[in-house]
Amino acid sequence: MTAIVTAIVIVIVTAIVTAIIIIIIITTVAVEEGIVAISSVSVAVSVAVFNRNFGGCHNDC
Repeated sequence: MTAIVTAIVIVIVTAIVTAIIIIIIITTVAVEEGIVAISSVSVAVSVAVFNRNFGGCHNDC
């Protein structure tokens, strides 16, 4: 009986640890991808604002 309980506990603990590792990997990848995406958007917005304020000034002025 004890052996069965021990085996079940080992399986559960292994599953939990595996799940945590997978979550950490996914989170790390998502954060890195997110940083890249945010950087790209920031650059695009900066360029657009710069062009609107300086490049397109002759249209507004």
